[in-house]
Amino acid sequence: MNTIRCKFECVEVVKRKGWGENKFLYAAKFQVVTSGSEENEKFFAATPSGNLEVSTVKDDLFSVGKTYYLNLTPAE
Repeated sequence: MNTIRCKFECVEVVKRKGWGENKFLYAAKFQVVTSGSEENEKFFAATPSGNLEVSTVKDDLFSVGKTYYLNLTPAE
């Protein structure tokens, strides 16, 4: 089982109306890193590129400008 590790930068966090017990959702948008450091350039050259959007009911999980690793592991 191989794991692919990607590196993304958070580029936007938007507060949206939720439902039920969750009055708000926080949608975070990410873009793959491409430059800015030697590590970022290595990630860009070796891993998939693209965009990612996730939503959460917690407002403090992601910060714009911060980078995050995403590990992709096959599910059995």
